[in-house]
Amino acid sequence: MYRWQMLVGVSAEALAALLLWLSGSGSMANWMTSGTAWGFVFASVAFHSISSYYLAGIFWQSLPRRYKVPVGRSLGFLFAFLWILPVLGVLGILWSITRALKRPRSRLSKNVEIIVLPELPFSPPAIFPVPPYSEGALRQIVSFAERPLKRLKAVMATRYMSPRQAMTVWSKATRDPVDDVRLLAYAMRDDNEKKLTDHALALIEVLPKVPARARNAHYKMIAALCWELVYHRLVQGAVRQHWLQTARHHLELVLAPLSSKPAGTADGALSTASTTASPAVSTDVGTDATSRGEATDAESWLLYGRVLFESGELEGARSAFLSAEAAGIERQRLLPWLAEIAFQERRFVDVKHYLSMLPQSGEKGRELALVTAWWNK
Repeated sequence: MYRWQMLVGVSAEALAALLLWLSGSGSMANWMTSGTAWGFVFASVAFHSISSYYLAGIFWQSLPRRYKVPVGRSLGFLFAFLWILPVLGVLGILWSITRALKRPRSRLSKNVEIIVLPELPFSPPAIFPVPPYSEGALRQIVSFAERPLKRLKAVMATRYMSPRQAMTVWSKATRDPVDDVRLLAYAMRDDNEKKLTDHALALIEVLPKVPARARNAHYKMIAALCWELVYHRLVQGAVRQHWLQTARHHLELVLAPLSSKPAGTADGALSTASTTASPAVSTDVGTDATSRGEATDAESWLLYGRVLFESGELEGARSAFLSAEAAGIERQRLLPWLAEIAFQERRFVDVKHYLSMLPQSGEKGRELALVTAWWNK
């Protein structure tokens, strides 16, 4: 089929060339009239058109598939090219179009991106168990970083920190001019507050259904959750005072039996903590706690003293701390609190005395170590 079309196209092109040559030849001009010469010319054009049509079909078949469509435009372009250039068109299409289009495109080295594959097994990126930035560094980033994205990442990094440490960063971020940074800080702070609040309220709600022998544990847990809200600075103002009162109330339910013990006993020697800090403990609660026969523990006295100290009742806090020492708490744990109470009461000699009794831990970067080093210099 292709050979027949090629033969027809080449033959028609040859006849067209012959007729065109005869119409312009001087030897034939003597016996040909002008009409005959023009007939040869028209015949030559007709044969050339037939040749261009068949040759365009042959060349179209040899094109790559992506250049064959649309069919009408491809065939029309080849036919027009062959008809305009009778002989050179065939050679040009044969070499420059058909052969060139079948060759692969050349790719310059600058357009090629070389990717080096890692050798297996490769190690994943390191995940730090603690944030790589300290609290001070994150606070500086939130305060002075120009890019909002960097400040946003600094706020996100606080999820690895305790709420008490992260609170200073959140306080800075809540005043950020960018909404995303500010809202993220509020969300993270409120999320921590909501978890502790919901847990405490759930325990208070089920407290009436708890057996009498297990109520002390519930009282301590509720007081610990309330203290966490205050200690981590998640609540402020009147809400802070509310949770301090709630923690104090439940600790008094645990420590109520001491108010009925004589002053000469080890636990009752400092029962003024109950009478000074909370003069009124209900009689029914005291009777209930006494009937359980459960002795109070030193940790409850320690937490009670911290709650009283945060409430501003220094005398009651001192009595509670001394009661905690009598119940078995190491004096080293109480010395910082006794020094703080002495400082609030402007007894600076006692402050230096208490801090000098602390062991030299060598941790100069911590606040207590710095304060101790200053007072003992």
